[in-house]
Amino acid sequence: MADVVSLASFLADNRLHRGAVLQMILAKQPQGSLTVMVEHVQAGYLIVSYSQEKEQRPPLVGSRVRLRWETDATVTSLDLEVIQEETIWPVKMARLLPVGIEISTKGELKLLQPNVTVKIPYKVMGARPIEEKAEGVLLYFSPTRLVMSTEGYVAVGEFLHLSFEIPSVKQELVAMAKVVEKTFQDGKAVVKLIFTDIDEKYHKVIRDYYHQLAQTASS
Repeated sequence: MADVVSLASFLADNRLHRGAVLQMILAKQPQGSLTVMVEHVQAGYLIVSYSQEKEQRPPLVGSRVRLRWETDATVTSLDLEVIQEETIWPVKMARLLPVGIEISTKGELKLLQPNVTVKIPYKVMGARPIEEKAEGVLLYFSPTRLVMSTEGYVAVGEFLHLSFEIPSVKQELVAMAKVVEKTFQDGKAVVKLIFTDIDEKYHKVIRDYYHQLAQTASS
């Protein structure tokens, strides 16, 4: 059975909120790209609108398109298939079905070990209620990646909702992350995660803690 691609982990992302404007890259189309506006998003589909053009554009139904954006740390690409297109003059509406998600980091800093025990409660997005919540222990981290051990079940490609505290900072940090690697050690799963969505104020806390440890290690 083929994996179902979901946009659930992006529902809180401002880039996919109603009214957001994105460049949609068109596969096998001479025009190359199209400026679209987000109208509605659910885990299983995305609806966008775009202006009619003087030149007649070939129908997009059945074609593949890509939405792409960058942050300081990652590049996110969403591959989608156009399954419906409707004209509501002077715009067109298109319903897009997610078929692939790719998140890559822009260069990787060395992973450092925390100087205190950091527990990471997490929730597996899309899992059944009986298996969706668990807790991990942070082993190594950088501003873009986490490595944690856990007795819970997670699979490569799954998205996790994280909520944790760094003991020196009295603030809960919340983030979305994707499992990109998984191994086993001493009967526990060891997973590598990359952040896919994190508020800048939380990201700053992680960066500051990382730089603090890096300075201590080099002194």
